[in-house]
Amino acid sequence: MSNQSVSVENSGRSVIWTVYRHPNDYPNCWVMRAHEILPGVGSRPDSFCFVAKTLDEIRAKVPPGARCVGREASDNPAIYESWLTETFAPHQH
Repeated sequence: MSNQSVSVENSGRSVIWTVYRHPNDYPNCWVMRAHEILPGVGSRPDSFCFVAKTLDEIRAKVPPGARCVGREASDNPAIYESWLTETFAPHQH
């Protein structure tokens, strides 16, 4: 067994999963898109999205452990809510 200690620290990767109600590109659907948060830089959207007919179907795609952070009054009207995930990784000391 090693004498090194292992701790869990935030790896710095956070993702906002934004749920859209009937956005312009999918006017009859619910859509969820991922945006990676880059500390000190901003956010970068991923190139894929989930598409569903109902809110329940799209919420079923939210990653386990994500927490709902709602929406801001200044958000695009198509944004219904957002979910945050943070990745933690073990680091050896």
